[in-house]
Amino acid sequence: MKRLVKLLILLIIVTTGGSLLLTGCAKKPSEKVATPAVTKPSTAAVKKKIEIKKPLLTPASYNGFFNNKVIKVVFQVSSPNPKKWKVALLNMNDIIWELHYNPKRYKVVFVAYGPAVKMFLKKDNKLTPLIEKLYKHKVKFESCHVAMIKLGIKSDEILPVVHITPDGFFAILHYEMMGYSYIKP
Repeated sequence: MKRLVKLLILLIIVTTGGSLLLTGCAKKPSEKVATPAVTKPSTAAVKKKIEIKKPLLTPASYNGFFNNKVIKVVFQVSSPNPKKWKVALLNMNDIIWELHYNPKRYKVVFVAYGPAVKMFLKKDNKLTPLIEKLYKHKVKFESCHVAMIKLGIKSDEILPVVHITPDGFFAILHYEMMGYSYIKP
């Protein structure tokens, strides 16, 4: 009988919202929560390109965790949107910049599959200079052969710095099993 009474009291508390007040997770109904004013950044602030002069990753960063480690990252892009391809490459460029100008060792792989394999086409490719720059900084580029077949892209149409992997999904799985951290920008 006591159990039933306790259960009823608990049920009443929960249904009236009292449980949140008891645990301190909610505000009392009489309290008003001030909402911060949201301001739109000025046009000048948006257009201004922020340039970082020196690396942010220092030997003391993250309590020195990365000091004696090989940093391994696999990027994945599958979007048909060329703007996303560029964002992914620029994100990778930022990581390489941090690691290259610090005495760190790194292994970075960029895997494209699906419609994103078009980013590696030789013809009229605005991303070629950035891809070649990253390749010079030891980034390994891989294109999914299955996607190339489905899209009718031949291997001689792909940039020479790009390795053609049998399947993009398995390439990513392979790198993850080898300890690479997976990033999908």
